[in-house]
Amino acid sequence: MEVAGEASQGDEAITLVETLQPDVALLDVCMPKTDGMQATRAIKKRWPKVRVVLISMYVDYKEEALATGADAFLVKGCTAEELLTTILAHSPKK
Repeated sequence: MEVAGEASQGDEAITLVETLQPDVALLDVCMPKTDGMQATRAIKKRWPKVRVVLISMYVDYKEEALATGADAFLVKGCTAEELLTTILAHSPKK
């Protein structure tokens, strides 16, 4: 596993997905300008094979996050093992 890029805003995340074509994008629900849910919709529309894992401090976002097309949702504070397991579960098998 390799971290291919890092963005602080949803618009940047979309640009990085376009440029880097990652297997999995881990996005925070709350980001400036374009939030993680808007970015997820854009990413899944343009690159449906890119898996998106949304993460938030608030479990209340889970249903809405998954409705955007996100492949998984995690709550901040989850264990490193849970984060890793979720990312690997949504990575294509090589």
